[in-house]
Formats: sequence, C-alpha cells, structure tokens
Amino acid sequence: MMKRLFCALLCAALLCTAFPAALADTLTVHPDQVLHEVSPTLYGIFLEDINCAVDGGLYAELIKNRSFENENLWNPQHADHWEAWRVSKWNQAKLTLENEEALNENNPTYLHIALEEGGWATVSNQGFGGNLLRGGIPIQTGEKYDLTLYIRFSEEAVKSDSSVTVCLSDAAGNALSNEAVFKYGENPMETWMNPDKNWWRYQAVLTANENAGALLKLQIAGQGAIDVDMVSLMPGNRIGKDWPGGGMRKDLVEALRELHPQFLRFPGGCVVEGTYVRSDAYNWKDSVSISDAANRREIPNTWGGMITMGVGFYEYFCLCEEIGALPVPVVHAGLLCQARDVKDPPLTMEETKAYAQDILDLIEFATGGENTEWGLLRAWMGHPEPFDLRYIAIGNENWGAAYFSRYEVLAKAVKEKYPDITCIVSAGPVAEGGLIQDSWNNIRRRFADDLVDEHYYMNSGWFPAHVNRYDKYPRTTKVFLGEYAAHEPVQGNRRPNNLYAALCEAAYLTGIERNSDVVVMSCYAPLLSREGEVDWTPDLIWFNDSTVYKTPSYYVQQMFAQACGTELIASETDGDLFQAVTRTETEVQVKVVNLSDQPVPLTVILPGAENQTVRGQMLTGEKNHVNSFARTDKIVPTEIACECADEKTAIELPPFSLVILRYSY
Repeated sequence: MMKRLFCALLCAALLCTAFPAALADTLTVHPDQVLHEVSPTLYGIFLEDINCAVDGGLYAELIKNRSFENENLWNPQHADHWEAWRVSKWNQAKLTLENEEALNENNPTYLHIALEEGGWATVSNQGFGGNLLRGGIPIQTGEKYDLTLYIRFSEEAVKSDSSVTVCLSDAAGNALSNEAVFKYGENPMETWMNPDKNWWRYQAVLTANENAGALLKLQIAGQGAIDVDMVSLMPGNRIGKDWPGGGMRKDLVEALRELHPQFLRFPGGCVVEGTYVRSDAYNWKDSVSISDAANRREIPNTWGGMITMGVGFYEYFCLCEEIGALPVPVVHAGLLCQARDVKDPPLTMEETKAYAQDILDLIEFATGGENTEWGLLRAWMGHPEPFDLRYIAIGNENWGAAYFSRYEVLAKAVKEKYPDITCIVSAGPVAEGGLIQDSWNNIRRRFADDLVDEHYYMNSGWFPAHVNRYDKYPRTTKVFLGEYAAHEPVQGNRRPNNLYAALCEAAYLTGIERNSDVVVMSCYAPLLSREGEVDWTPDLIWFNDSTVYKTPSYYVQQMFAQACGTELIASETDGDLFQAVTRTETEVQVKVVNLSDQPVPLTVILPGAENQTVRGQMLTGEKNHVNSFARTDKIVPTEIACECADEKTAIELPPFSLVILRYSY
C-alpha cells in the first residue's frame, strides 16, 4: 500500500507541472452556460444470469444441482440430473433418482436411497468450482456455513434408527468440518414441510477447520428407504440471509455497490424470453415464495444450466435497495427470442391480453399495499413497504410488427392502471441499419412518450467515431442505452477487457453525458462472468470461488458514476480530446479522455475558479493491458492532485488515459 501511495503521489507531481500555453491543448469551461440537466439515472447496471453470473455467482448457494433438476437444454438425459453429484461408496444400498411423491410438483426429482439391513452409502457434491476428484466448494478455517436439506424417512427407516450424516470433506472423504447427524424426530432445528408426503426440513451449521476446496459429503446409513432433496449450503457471511431465497455472495454485492449504480436492470436479457419453447419462458411468479426457494420452479437457462430462482424478483428488488439502485424489471413481450430458431409461436393477441394481467400483478407485487393480493405476498415475504418501482421494460431486443402489436396491448394495460410507471420499448439489437430505423419509425409514431431501449455491441473504434451519435436525436423521445460494450478482436477464446476498449467506452460516455437530456439511462453488459463458465466476453467483473477482479471498463463506469453532476455546462477544446463537463451546486467535474499514443499537455480554463488544489482520478497504462486473477490491480484508478492558479490548471494527460478533475466551486 505504501508503494502504491508513493507512486500515485509521484505521478501527480509529474503530471501537474505547468506547461507553456503554446504547447498545450486548451479546454475552456463556461460554468454559467447550463445546457441542460443531467439525468439522475444516467449510470446503472444490468444483471443477467449469463456466464454463471447468478447461479454459481451472485447467489450465495454453494451446491450445484441442489434439487437434482439439472438438464441439458438441447439434449436432455436422465444422467444430467446427477450433475455435480457422485455416489462414491455403498454397501447393501441402491441409489436412484425418483419423482413420485415429490417434495413439490415444481421440482419433482429427488434422491432415493433403499437400504437393506446394515446398508450405507456415501454421496458427495462438488459445488460450482471444481470436480469430484479434488473438491470445489471454497471453505475457510473458522467460517460457518448454513446447511439445509429435506429428508423423508420411511417407517422402516424410522424404526431402524436410520440417519443422514453431513459434513464438508476432502476428495478422500476426510472430514473438514464438524458433522451434522439427522434422524427422524431428533433434530431440534427440523421444521415441518409437507405433512401429506412426510418431508421434513433439517438445518445445521458446519464450521470449516481448513482452507480448502471441499465436497459436501452425505453419509446415509440404516435400513429402509430414505429420500433427500433440496440440499443447500450457504456461507454464513452472505448478504440477505433473511431473504426467502437465502442471500447473496458478499464480495460480489460489494463490487456492485461500489459502482454507485443509479438503477439495476434485471433479470435479462435473453433469459427473460426463455429458451426455445414457451413453457421455459421466465415467469416472475415462479420466482417468489413465502417460505424458502424449495417451492420455486427451476427452468433451463438460455445460456446453459438451470435457473434455480433462488434469486427471484423479490431478491432482485431487495438487491436494488441494498446497493441504492432503482429497480428496472424486464418482462417478456409474448415472443420467444427473435434471434433464435424457436419452436413455439408468439402468444396470440387474445393470449397477450390475458398475459397483461401478469405484468399488472408484478407491479402490484412491487408497489401494492397489504390490502392487495400481491402486495400482501410481498409483505409476507418480509417487505411490508412498497418497493420504489418506476419503470417496467416490456421485451428484450425485440422488433417488427409481431413485437410492436403485442407491446401496444401490454403497455396500454400498464398505462391505464399505473400511469406513473414508465414503459420501456425495445428498438432491437443493432446500432445501425434498416431494423433500428424501422423500430424508431414505429416508436416515434406510436410510443413517443415511452423510453426506448437500444442495444449494441460494436468494435472498439466504433465508439469514439460515433461519440456524437445522439447529438441530432429529437429531444422528445428518451433513450435507454440498455446494453453496450466495446469489443476488441478475439484473443484465444475471448475478447479481452483491455484498457483501450475501456477508454473507447469512456470517450463515448462523454458524448452520452453531453446528450443526457435524451439518453437518460445507460448500462454496460454483461456485468459478471465466472472463470471457466464463459458464454460471452467481455464482461465488467470476473470472479472465481474466492477472488473478484474488476476490469478497466469497470473503473470507467465507476469513475463516471462517482463524478456525475446534475447539470451539463458548456465547454470546448481545441484539440482531439474527448471531454464533458458537469457541475453540482458545489463542484465542477471535468472528464477528459486521451486515446492517442502520445502524452497531451492540457490547460483547463475555468472562469471563477479560486486558487485551489484540484483533486481527481486518473486511469492509464499500456493500451493492451488487462487485469487478471494473477494481477487484479494492473489497471486501476489513481488519485491525483493539481494546482489551479488564476483560473487555469495545467496537466499532462498520459497516452491512453482518462482523467477526471473535481473543482470546488
């Protein structure tokens, strides 16, 4: 830390040397010329369960395939239900997966163990991060882990004093924690679950005695039949322990909070639209439950694996409150993904009219009082006060007549009952060409008062070349830039999250700020990626079982969000820099991007600025540098300080750099 502090101070001293005016570009600020207000929701985040972002990531659940429901979306096999589980040893025992007399009809598959006299079996789960030969559940010495599972003992198993013993273990079966022993009627933490089918919920706390990659080991012994389902293990230090879904991984929640997001868009993305059949479309009602997540119907994830619904709409709303962001839920528009070869047709117009009630029920769930059906459910789940819902997005990357005709029906239903809710309409998945032009023609003619969701992923150079994209947009219909990222050429098997891509995005954001009277929301995508589970690159945040690293693009988003003023003020530069200047009642924020490979001496002229030390941040480094698990801090912002004298500040912008200066004013 001392070394980094010394380097930052030395860098500030070198950069803030005065340069002759003739050698410097000049950025002139006109603080009394307010151009327009800056949108208070300009910078947010978009969370979709892609790259194991939620299940296996943000969701605190450490057990993969906890309810034995996993299937391969494209080629379902019975063996898929065993994913992440292994029967390592057994004697006088037969283990099968069954679905008769299930815990609940939403998730019918469970583990059935038939034991003859003296029988026993050992079953292990590897978690998300490893394999059954070396373990993959990250544990730390002294840390506590909350265990929950559902067990059904047959009468014979009860009479023979059968048991299920659970602990954390290494691959050889050696215990890495205390053991929890569950017998019928003897566990003081058990709670009644399903009286008709005799399922009981058991709970315990396991305390790790080593730092290791562990397995969760179940030892079943006795005689008779024992059924096991919904095996869950969560770290004790998670956020949202009292949420019905169980909570979220603390370090990832903190990484989201530190972005200072003004809104959170969820849960997708393509996830919202479902897979290739209508029955797999995301239904928000499947994601809420009064008790725990055992009752929530798991569905195949468009990106692979399963959506457990442990993070459902209630938990998404709670996460928004946790990180100080407005919720922006997305619902499907009656169509499966238009970019995929789907099997089922869109909802008919009559079906669409009926489906509108589901969207109205969602708004009631978020905002209704306890005297309403869905508001009462929210209160029962633990949140009597309404959530601060102001937006509803209908559709994701949709376009064309089939979409707009259904959107019209759904948006009309929302506007009639909830006129204060802003509806968000999709303009499609591209930045240019006939598709988006046709979308805008429809929108301006039919939905001009709605917020328009644009998505585009372009090569890095496109962004600085189109920094003025929104200059000529009509100022009446507002834009939500709901997904974007600068894409570098693929290296190996992924597009790199390098500094150059991040700075191209920063250059583009200066144009977004200068047009923040029409672009009122923006968010990078995708947000999270688990190492080894990559569906899409680049991504803002990378993580594995124990480490989180933030990309240069993350720091660009963070720096802009932290220095987002309330008003845009006039400014101009005589060079090739990208810049935007905003202010609040007490501060002026100057953002400057140098995309060249040469240092640029710059003089900032701010009339009315008193002599002062101007503080700020700088992001710079080698063009192609990236952060990684081996070097999480290769590209990070540094604090800088410059002297303002006689309304002028001289600073040298390094090659490939973003600098934000904050003047007291």
